[in-house]
Order: sequence, then structure tokens, then C-alpha cells
Amino acid sequence: MIWLNLKKLERLLIQNKITESISYQYLLVFLVMLTLASTFPETNDFSHYGWEISYIILELLITIVGTYLVFQVNEKGDNRDFLKRYLSLSFVNGLWVVLFAVLIRLVFKIIMFVIPLDLWYSINDFFGEDSGEFFFDIILSIVFYVLLMASFKRVNAGRNEKPAAVQPDLK
Repeated sequence: MIWLNLKKLERLLIQNKITESISYQYLLVFLVMLTLASTFPETNDFSHYGWEISYIILELLITIVGTYLVFQVNEKGDNRDFLKRYLSLSFVNGLWVVLFAVLIRLVFKIIMFVIPLDLWYSINDFFGEDSGEFFFDIILSIVFYVLLMASFKRVNAGRNEKPAAVQPDLK
């Protein structure tokens, strides 16, 4: 994997010497860096820092293992077009997960608005503000990778099917 020598990377791309495995490595490092950048604590209040560290570690593990499993599914199929499939399928699956998350959060907010205030405080204290969001976000990350693997499996299955021969119309 080339880190800073852009000319060498461009030359290898021109010569078509970048394999699916090398592309996977670039994607994985990019996703790890993106996960770290997006989950890095932005607060000076360290009372919830344990949740932040746990969240970062779990998100990194889910990202690394999920991407590896998706790559393995692609490799067991036709082992082609990993990045094209990953980027397009993860975009659409990600949109579905975000829509689902918004719907669940909306339903939760409506329920919490309807119930009496004392009960709301009891539920909030029982689950804890951080723990509820923590587990919800972790579950959504896992669901995303499960959906992505299922999409890759369907693409592989579709690629392995032979198209039916077109019969000429003999009328």
C-alpha cells in the first residue's frame, strides 16, 4: 500500500496493477480514519468519556470486521468491482438505515412527549441518556453491515446466474 507517493500509485493504476485486495486495504484504512475522525470526543466534559472510548472502540471493530466480511463475500463471488459495489451499495443501504433511525427516533420522541413527565424522567434515568444512544448507534452500525453483506450476496448470486437465451419469435 502506497501512502504518499502519488506518482507511483497513478502509474500502478494506469498499468492496472492495483488488485481488489489492495483496493480493499485502501478502503479499510480510509474507513478507520473516517471513523476515528467522526467519533473523536468533542467535549471537555469527561464525565461521559467512558462511553466515548467504548463507542470509538466498538465502531472501529464493527467497521473493520464488517468491511472484512463484505470483502470476503465479494471474494467468494466473482471477486470483481469491490469498490464500485461497496460505494454504491453502502450509499443506498446507508440511506435506508438513516431513514429507519429517523423513524425510530421520531416514534420515540412522540412516545416520550405523550407520557407523563415523571415517567419520562424515570425511563431516562433507567436507560441513561448516553447508554440508550450508545446501544442504538452500535446496533445501527451492525445492521448496516448485515444489510451490506446481504446486498453483496445478492449481486454475487445474480452475476453467477446465466441469462436465459432469447428465443426468436417465429410467427
